[in-house]
Amino acid sequence: MWHEQFTNKHNKTQYRFYEKYKDPYTDKWKRVSVVLNKNGKQSQKEAQKLLNERIESKLNDKTPTDLKTLTFHQACDEWLEHYKNHSGSKTTTIKEKTSNTNTVKSAINKDVLINKITHTYLQDIINEWAKSHSTGHVQSLVIVIRSVFKYTFKYYDLHDISILDKIDIPKKAKTRNELQAKRNNYLEDSEVKELLECFDYLIKHKSHATRKRNYEMVKALVEFQINNGMRIGELLAIKTDNVEVENKTLEIDGTINWVTDAETGAFGVKETTKTSKSYRTIGITTQSINLLKTLMLENKKENQWNDKFIDRGYIFTNTAGSPIDLNKVNNIIKEATDISSIKKRVTTHTLRHTHISTLAQLGINLKAIQDRVGHSDYKTTLEIYTHVTDQMAKDMMNKLEEAKQL
Repeated sequence: MWHEQFTNKHNKTQYRFYEKYKDPYTDKWKRVSVVLNKNGKQSQKEAQKLLNERIESKLNDKTPTDLKTLTFHQACDEWLEHYKNHSGSKTTTIKEKTSNTNTVKSAINKDVLINKITHTYLQDIINEWAKSHSTGHVQSLVIVIRSVFKYTFKYYDLHDISILDKIDIPKKAKTRNELQAKRNNYLEDSEVKELLECFDYLIKHKSHATRKRNYEMVKALVEFQINNGMRIGELLAIKTDNVEVENKTLEIDGTINWVTDAETGAFGVKETTKTSKSYRTIGITTQSINLLKTLMLENKKENQWNDKFIDRGYIFTNTAGSPIDLNKVNNIIKEATDISSIKKRVTTHTLRHTHISTLAQLGINLKAIQDRVGHSDYKTTLEIYTHVTDQMAKDMMNKLEEAKQL
């Protein structure tokens, strides 16, 4: 140990004591220091004790230098880049992860160091999210947080990620109306008939050719989805070469990602299906074949007379040849529902569930339905299937009661 005498800014004499030690990771000599007001034997003894404590602390600190300055925002950016390059995920999934990562970053100050974050700090943020986001969305945001911490644990030797075990997502009790709406998220035959009639009314009162074509296209889309049950992204990705007219089969081999096509500049690009289970070939009825043939003929006419139409092979298209915009689809479905007597909130998912309910009412077994609609988890199919068959049992008992009274 050695020392230096100096005068501080208040013009008082002080003593800086030094001790050196060898860094085991670099094999280089480093030093630590402490400042005391005196230089007697007692002060020297105190200085040596403090210097030894600092050296021990330095030797026991295994935190990498770069982790000491790593902010949570930097860790997020690094993890996301790693995810893009190594996950093998589809473009749509990467877009979703990017959006969720931005949401997470917006809730945390950009200067916050990741190794200083506590579980209570994170829990307060999660609790705020729970007030304005759905439980599913909050779960997605928490997945990002967990992924970022695990990435830092792996690549920066972040010692303690036990805070991840201490955070949880507040659960909201579903109201009776919410549960009932979920269970009844399909249309009865009479409701399907009324909805299509409302489309006919809207189409009849559209004078602009482009608007009329859009409404006709959405009506065809609604009818086709009800009869075949694919996801809306899968339906919009159908191309002419997916259709086997003679065999009456349809190959479902992709879904639409809403980006600009690099080659044509058109909007909407086909990418792989949601899961491997989603890739499938299904049988379709003569009615569905005729509907597709009508649309393909309409697109040929549009391509011949409309210079802006780019034929990329899609069937459910707008006047530019791109898959018809999903927001437009939803808005037109809502417009038709609003003029009907249907009290349910009708979405394209409602139409998909309607097909599943129809199959259940026809007595088709669960596995066959699951394969047809591309559910990787049978529980998703079972939830709809069970409700419909329960309702069928109630209807049967009602009819038996009525028959008994006659």
